[in-house]
Amino acid sequence: MSKKITVKLFASLMVHLPVNSTKSHGFDYKIDETTTVGFLIDDLKLPRDVIHIVLLNGVYLDAETRDAKVLTEGDTLGFWPPVAGG
Repeated sequence: MSKKITVKLFASLMVHLPVNSTKSHGFDYKIDETTTVGFLIDDLKLPRDVIHIVLLNGVYLDAETRDAKVLTEGDTLGFWPPVAGG
């Protein structure tokens, strides 16, 4: 049985959501025991220069650890571009 995680994209990154996505801001993504955050970013063709915040199960991942962090079944991974507000 394949393992999966939930990927969520916010703000301008939502243009990268799959057409058939049924979850709000997100979709399921199949992983194996070696899938890393960095692999997922590249596999989904997300623009690394636009990704500013990455949360794995609500915990911030800094840019130095993203490529090596291995994902596990049931994880929720969220991506945000730089945001500004008042």
